[in-house]
Amino acid sequence: MNKLPVDERLWKEFRQYFTAFVVDDVKKSLDIGIEVGTIILTTIGIECLSGYYAGKETKREHFVKFVQDFMPEYGNLADDIYECIRNGLAHDYVVKENKKNQRKFIFTRNQGEQHLSSHPLNLHVFYLNRETYARDFLKIQLTYFEKVDNDQSLWDKAMQRLHSQKGFLTVRPENEFISPSSEVHYPGTVPNSSTTNYPTGTSTQPPDGI
Repeated sequence: MNKLPVDERLWKEFRQYFTAFVVDDVKKSLDIGIEVGTIILTTIGIECLSGYYAGKETKREHFVKFVQDFMPEYGNLADDIYECIRNGLAHDYVVKENKKNQRKFIFTRNQGEQHLSSHPLNLHVFYLNRETYARDFLKIQLTYFEKVDNDQSLWDKAMQRLHSQKGFLTVRPENEFISPSSEVHYPGTVPNSSTTNYPTGTSTQPPDGI
């Protein structure tokens, strides 16, 4: 595969912070039994990767395509998840109805409970199991990263998204975020290897010309 060393370093860094801020947060929410937050975090994680999969700024069709390709058991409900959960729950703490087909969701909690099937009293209402949904995402994100590392087309799309986006969530010392240090030779890296005391919420940007 054709990979520029600078792109490999940047992708490695992106994956490091994706794991720290997305994957680990989903795992923590499962561990302590957060209900709605687990569903929201999972949905946002899917949306994030769908943009890299498409090589573009994330849109509805990219979310649906990613779900269909990497989570095919959810494929028939991908647009409904976007409309009802991404556009509803994640934005306004309500589970919207998809006006195109009158579909909506009710949530179950633990693995083994109802999931992706329609309600016996209303075929437009579908169960979404919080834990199964999150754990399925945790598995397929590994599959996505593995495919990117071994597929030139997916690699090129990921790089296209990474550079056009010009940033991703990272952790750096506050002074470097406000006034970038000349000692930071690569975006997002820091002289001190420990990040435990650094504020979160900053974003790193690929240097111009990459």
